[in-house]
Amino acid sequence: MKKVLLLLLLTPALFFSCKHSDKKSNAPSGSDSLSAQVPDNYYLQYEGTIGNQPATMHVVKFGNTYDVNYAYNNEGQPIDLLFQKDSLLKNDSLFFTEFAPRSVQEDSSGTDAALHLVIRPDGITGLKLNSKNEQQQVQFHPKAGGSAFVPVGYMDSIRIPGFKKDTPTAFSSLVLLEPGTTPNHWFTALLKQYILGAQKPDSASLQTTLTQFGRSFIENFRDDIDTMKASDNEEEAPFSMMHYDQQISSNLIYNNHGYAVLSVGNYAYTGGAHGMYGQTMLCLDMQQQKALALSDVLKVDSATLQPILERQLRARYKIAPDKPLTDILFDERLALTDNFYFTTKGIGFIYQPYEVAAYAVGVVDVWVPYADLRPYLQPAFVQRMGI
Repeated sequence: MKKVLLLLLLTPALFFSCKHSDKKSNAPSGSDSLSAQVPDNYYLQYEGTIGNQPATMHVVKFGNTYDVNYAYNNEGQPIDLLFQKDSLLKNDSLFFTEFAPRSVQEDSSGTDAALHLVIRPDGITGLKLNSKNEQQQVQFHPKAGGSAFVPVGYMDSIRIPGFKKDTPTAFSSLVLLEPGTTPNHWFTALLKQYILGAQKPDSASLQTTLTQFGRSFIENFRDDIDTMKASDNEEEAPFSMMHYDQQISSNLIYNNHGYAVLSVGNYAYTGGAHGMYGQTMLCLDMQQQKALALSDVLKVDSATLQPILERQLRARYKIAPDKPLTDILFDERLALTDNFYFTTKGIGFIYQPYEVAAYAVGVVDVWVPYADLRPYLQPAFVQRMGI
């Protein structure tokens, strides 16, 4: 699942060219409101095929950045695409690779599949290439239905000259989706609380909040550098203390039947051995205007659910039945989490780095097909999803 690390590969020059850039698309776009003039920044849901397999794809375009995922309709598990660069290939196509933890890649060569895509509001075309350079045609068109969303963002950067060995830099890139209809204060309040860490969300717009959030990061960096200058300890200052990074990205992985499942990746680096990243899933009932709890989807106790998750963890990470889970996890049991998502074919559970395993393991994503959960699905959820 979500590739917070794909943000890390964005070219820093992009951010240094976006000084104090606050952007929001100026017209709603989404699956149910594709206008003739789609703005430069948009979210769209597409349906089509990769090879001969039907699939659904979600795209967020913001400035020169792309956040893309897709799922084969017969599988339902999201596959995130890593935007490798913003330079164009042949036929104006963009270069992506599939992103997955190394331990769960099906390709035994260890090489990610590559996709060359031409992405436009009226459709997506291109090729998918595996490690043997075998090609599959990619073709998508906008999908009807679903809720309309627009990306709201803030990008900023700073360089501070005057140091002998290096030029301190910091950049901030923040992109979140919000409903593309009339203001949805309940939705904005959820983003402020669960993504931006507000204890008591205020009435400010999401754009205003993101701008304040990003500028605060830049100003804190400036203060840290000023403190370093004042102490005259540049010679002792490590390189890592001079380059800060803050990134938030978002995309939907499901958008139908009045439900929207939002995946939000975040990354922050303010010095030290490495940055911290994670992935937050928000399952939203757009009709009832609320976030869903796991109990809205499943009626199951922890004693029943835990072994189901552990069985799927073993399969996904190739842990033999006679091997302890501590081959990957800190403990011999997998704790339950409220950080979940769902699509047409199953439910996934996300664990952040350090939550149940070492940082090197990355985000742990446990996918459970509905077939394994059939007795425990809430009847109202089953009826509305049509499963």
